[in-house]
Amino acid sequence: MKIIVIGFVLIISSFFIILLMGCCNMKNINDVALAYMEKKYGEKFEYGAPYGNSMSGTHQLLVKCATFPDRYILVKIENYRHRKKIFLDNYLAVKYREDTIEFISDCANQVFEESNVFYNVSNGALSPDLSLTATFSEFLADTRVPLHILVEVKASNFISEEQAQNLTELVAASGANFFLTLIFVDDKEYGTFNRDTLYKHVELNKFGRGAFVSKFGDDIEIRWIVR
Repeated sequence: MKIIVIGFVLIISSFFIILLMGCCNMKNINDVALAYMEKKYGEKFEYGAPYGNSMSGTHQLLVKCATFPDRYILVKIENYRHRKKIFLDNYLAVKYREDTIEFISDCANQVFEESNVFYNVSNGALSPDLSLTATFSEFLADTRVPLHILVEVKASNFISEEQAQNLTELVAASGANFFLTLIFVDDKEYGTFNRDTLYKHVELNKFGRGAFVSKFGDDIEIRWIVR
């Protein structure tokens, strides 16, 4: 009986040691991620929240900095258990969020006179060779992470399906890959939506006409949906 108890104690002790080692390693890799971000972008970062899981050998976390106090920034470390780690992040996507909205709005307004653009930064890591000094054009041309865009337009501003092609060509000229949802809503409802309620509007098919546009490299697809 005494042997059994001793064995049980050893098993429990081993479990807690392994658990403690795992926590320490995770803390260490988070510190490594923060040091990488501080070196790359020249400011202090702090841990924000966990993201995803590390079972695949890629560790991810969300961090924050004084430049964007209300935004989380994704940091991704591939092969984090090995010496040759690959660090990735989406700092520039956060940095250029407002520029992206303005760019898409300019494109849409050239075609439809007015529009509402909804865009959230994707939690996908950009190319590692994009530095702090990368321009907005260089950010857009990085095709690693496609833009996810929702554009709201008044139904009365629809003239022909060629308009979607024109909008697609304007955005595509930047070199960006993207998913673009174009929705024409009743004039009386225009401007009453936020991003979430407009997506719900789409899911419930409460719109007269819309188009789903995808662009990857040279491949562009426009799929029209008419209720």
